[in-house]
Amino acid sequence: MDVIAESVQRVHERRASITGLKMVYEPKYLRFFQARFEKL
Repeated sequence: MDVIAESVQRVHERRASITGLKMVYEPKYLRFFQARFEKL
């Protein structure tokens, strides 16, 4: 649990610099396993 707490704390501290992803390709089946993404 200590490792998880430290990881969450580091992510929280860097939250302003972390960007998301945009889905640019979405297959008919297994969407999240075969999809392609680009950084925002």
